[in-house]
Amino acid sequence: MSTLTNVAAQDSSLPKIRHTARVVEIGSLLMAAVLATFYLVSSIYIASHRLFWFDEIFTVHLARLPHWTAIWTALAHATDSQPPIYYLVVRVFDQLLGHNDIAIRLPSALAMAAGLLLTFDCARRLTDGPHGLIALAVLPCSFLPYYGYEARPYGIYFMLAALALWVWTYNGKGKWLPAIFFGTTFLLGATIHYYFGLCLVPYALWEATRWRPWKPPSAKLIAGTVGAIVPVAIFSPLIVAFSNQFRQTFWGHPSVWLLGKVFSDVFPSGLVLLALVMVWVTLVGAEDKTIASPPMQPGEAVGWLFLCIPLAGFVVAYKTNAFADRYLIGTLPGIAVAFACWIWRGFRNASLVSAAIFLLLTTWGLANQLKIVEHPEVVDRAGQQTVTRRNLTLEGRLLGDGKRFILFSDAMVYLEAQYYFQHPEGCALILAPREEDPDYDSGRLVLNLARYYPLHIWALEDLTKHARETALIAPPPSTLNALDQAGFKAEVRFSEPFRVVYMH
Repeated sequence: MSTLTNVAAQDSSLPKIRHTARVVEIGSLLMAAVLATFYLVSSIYIASHRLFWFDEIFTVHLARLPHWTAIWTALAHATDSQPPIYYLVVRVFDQLLGHNDIAIRLPSALAMAAGLLLTFDCARRLTDGPHGLIALAVLPCSFLPYYGYEARPYGIYFMLAALALWVWTYNGKGKWLPAIFFGTTFLLGATIHYYFGLCLVPYALWEATRWRPWKPPSAKLIAGTVGAIVPVAIFSPLIVAFSNQFRQTFWGHPSVWLLGKVFSDVFPSGLVLLALVMVWVTLVGAEDKTIASPPMQPGEAVGWLFLCIPLAGFVVAYKTNAFADRYLIGTLPGIAVAFACWIWRGFRNASLVSAAIFLLLTTWGLANQLKIVEHPEVVDRAGQQTVTRRNLTLEGRLLGDGKRFILFSDAMVYLEAQYYFQHPEGCALILAPREEDPDYDSGRLVLNLARYYPLHIWALEDLTKHARETALIAPPPSTLNALDQAGFKAEVRFSEPFRVVYMH
């Protein structure tokens, strides 16, 4: 009799359990939408309060060429290193929204928000809604938020990497349709960044561990491989044109030191957060040990294999001489999903542990983003925005002294000043004369861009002709020595914020 009573009680509780689970899932979806919206809106706000830096200005100038076919021509002359499709995407947003800085950065913000939701849903399908939120919360603790307000392709790169993982872990009916979607994702990814093909590595490794002589590769892997190869083959003339013009050390020659630094760059606060998570787990304790943990799912295993992407990038970079942490942003979705699955397997019945981990990660990510919302100027890659703002304060003083021309020897500083100065026609750049000069390759990039955009590149003869009308910004000794030999005498007009020299 008591047994029948217990069974009846359990049966009557099932609707309540299902209702609670449904409420939790709906709540998780709403929370994911709120977080993604916050990062979208805050990224747009930050984007509207930051100056473009060197790389972004190349994006602007290429996207705004008179005709879209000119983008291919410009890239064939080594004006930038990205595939042409990215600039077409930016061009569409820029033309639709009226040629403003937000429009140029908006594709990155939208893509980052979409990638957050895709990563959430991928982890949700493998675990549940709350642990899907943990996967989402991991991502803003990385370097990802920066690429949500930068006018470069890495936000879209991340979104497509998340989409590829979402398609791979999809267990719906059919064989060829998911394969087509997977291949299409890699096709799109390789048209956004040439290194997107590295995202195939975890899937290939997973297939390799399960390969048998009588078993053909999965249709998804074949489709993804084809999708990654085709754009690279089509754009190979652009790749060769760029790589042939610059030294091996210019774009990021690989080294063991850089490889070891990648993971700390991708997750700047990774060790701190991991330590806090472990402390909380220790204090609260795990779930009931009488309940066995389920085995690792294929989706989680593939996610952990995303840790191999930097290793693959390191190997590839010995051929391409291009190794940078941002090229490996495709590692993020897999790591986030794998971490969420690991928490779910170990603590799925210890809801307090999972909730605390989610709150810790979310608070950390929100705090960092809100700090930048309050002070967008703190995001200053290599100090270039600070330099540009200081140059903007100099323009009026130099023009007031009767100087018609403002001459820069640093290509990065010149391009940013030329973009923001009220009288850009008076800005000029004198190129570094020797290959061993650290600014030589940046100057070559600007020189290539000058074929398609009205930039003023001076030779020493031009400077000699206009020396008395020119203010030199932080001139190198070689330039001053050449002017001295030509009979001009240098006078330091300002020492702050930069050394400004007049010639007499």
